[in-house]
Amino acid sequence: MMKHPTPQCSSIERPVHGCLLLLALALSVPARAQEKTTAFTGARIHPVSSATIEDGVLIIAGGKIQTVGDASTEIPEGAVTIDCTGKVITPGLIDTATTLGVSSTDQNEQGDEVTPHMKIVDAINADDKAFKRARQGGVTVVQISPGNKNVIGGLGAVLKTHGETVAEMLLKDESCLRVTMGTEPGRGNRAIRGGSPVGIYYRRPTTRMGVVWEVRRAFYAAMDYKDQQSDPDDKPDAAMEVLVRALDGKLQVRTTARAENDIRTALRLAQEFGYKTVLEEVTEAWLVADLLAASGTKLIVGAPSATSGHNDGAEGRMHTLNLLSDRSIPFAIATGSHTSALSLIDEATFAVRNGLDADQALTAITLVPAEILGVSDHVGTIEPTKDADLVIWNGPLFDPTTMASAVYVNGQEVSK
Repeated sequence: MMKHPTPQCSSIERPVHGCLLLLALALSVPARAQEKTTAFTGARIHPVSSATIEDGVLIIAGGKIQTVGDASTEIPEGAVTIDCTGKVITPGLIDTATTLGVSSTDQNEQGDEVTPHMKIVDAINADDKAFKRARQGGVTVVQISPGNKNVIGGLGAVLKTHGETVAEMLLKDESCLRVTMGTEPGRGNRAIRGGSPVGIYYRRPTTRMGVVWEVRRAFYAAMDYKDQQSDPDDKPDAAMEVLVRALDGKLQVRTTARAENDIRTALRLAQEFGYKTVLEEVTEAWLVADLLAASGTKLIVGAPSATSGHNDGAEGRMHTLNLLSDRSIPFAIATGSHTSALSLIDEATFAVRNGLDADQALTAITLVPAEILGVSDHVGTIEPTKDADLVIWNGPLFDPTTMASAVYVNGQEVSK
């Protein structure tokens, strides 16, 4: 059989417009693939925003959810049908506290204790294999934030877990302002009158008092800056501009607070300056559950399975999420910063095995995170017009043996 050589384009051998045509055709293939209509049939569907559907039908096209219903739902002519009998479909999972795609050396800019204008999106590597591992566990959206070494560490970002570039994955490039309570921002710092040097700079703070004062000093400065910005010719200050947005309620403040006293301090600071905050980690929330309920603050609970070995000496309890649930405190489950954290679905499974209602556990890794991140109009539930971010599980949800058999982001299968 005669083999035909692969056509090669050059300005000499082939007209330029011919090369452009071939390029356009090549680029159009993924787009056409996403435009096809796909119907998933026979599955148990958890829309999250409504009742579970047995023997359900889910139809997607153009990267969006078109229809979700029972077995009587009409399937469009020409649709690709995937039999999901015996399987479970949920929205893609959302992890609100990760450092995916950011190396440990790039998570903290320690040139200053307060760096609100630093953007983690500038440090994310889209090729990091951690994104693939997250997808294989059913996670389709993550919030990535600066680390906890600084008192105010900078701006977090929300991304899909699939894409060729950060720009392609990005949902929000400035999703929150990272603030850290406790001893972590001062750990390793050298006081002027003693201590071991960790660099060429003497850094402050070195105590909890110093950490809180750095937060106060930053927001006091931002208040003065806001009052003085009456002249349009004044040169803007990038750091102050970010803090002013937080004071004006235009930027969410996400405060890491593990120990009881740090949780109380975080709430006190938010009330003092009037900014909106979401508390993260909250290891000792079980000690202040009534206070948290009264405050109306949303929580990001880090790694329910990790109840010991936390920074700041905080001690967790396995019943913490049950206490929060009993008081109707909205919370998201996240993998967090603990080194022994399990995958997100395993952390939710752990919570269920310790008494948390299964429906609430699913909500805590889908809808509540989407609401906290301000992306619930795109993701977090299975509803028409939302992004087709889906997970097909090969067995009952929150069964330790169940795994994700297929994961879709924007209607494209990405788990393989």
